[in-house]
Amino acid sequence: MIRLLHGYDRSDCDDLFDQMFRHRKAVFIDDKKWEIPSTDGIYEIDAYDRDDTVYVLSVDPVGRLLGSVRLINTTLDHMASSAFATMFPGLTIRSPTIWEATRFAVPNAGKLQHNGVSQAACEVLLGMSLFGLEAGVSQITAIYEQSMARVYRRCGLKHIVLGRHRTNNHGTIEFGLWDISRALEGAIRTATGLTAEVNLIAA
Repeated sequence: MIRLLHGYDRSDCDDLFDQMFRHRKAVFIDDKKWEIPSTDGIYEIDAYDRDDTVYVLSVDPVGRLLGSVRLINTTLDHMASSAFATMFPGLTIRSPTIWEATRFAVPNAGKLQHNGVSQAACEVLLGMSLFGLEAGVSQITAIYEQSMARVYRRCGLKHIVLGRHRTNNHGTIEFGLWDISRALEGAIRTATGLTAEVNLIAA
């Protein structure tokens, strides 16, 4: 199932937040070897995990977290405007209807959909689209490793690459943008096989 949480839900949904921050540490620090700090050697939490932050989660029927992504409105301080600003100078976007997606984390492949992408990753991408439709979002931006572009394509998510940055340790990093629409929702559902019964559940 797809869950929608806000940063201010943390005290009420502490188990899901605990799992999510552990996932992020496993993915970004342990696996990808990003040079970012951990919290207590267990979690990956940073300054962008605020009360106004939104999270889309893929959760199994018993409440086990399978994957997640973080969403921040671009009128607020977000990663492209600060942490990644030197990678993409001149590409800062600020609009109340444009949100930034970061920290896309699916630690284990698990069940695969017919497109060869894990159900968790497919649900997270669909959830971003559904959140956007409900919240009046026009576009979502993301800064991601180039390998993610293949996942996007397999999931029916067409996006525009606004810029590329070559790193020594992590290959090419892309700055992408996609439009939120019912057509996008339909394309994701068709590509992933996620039916109309799979919808966003608020906390």
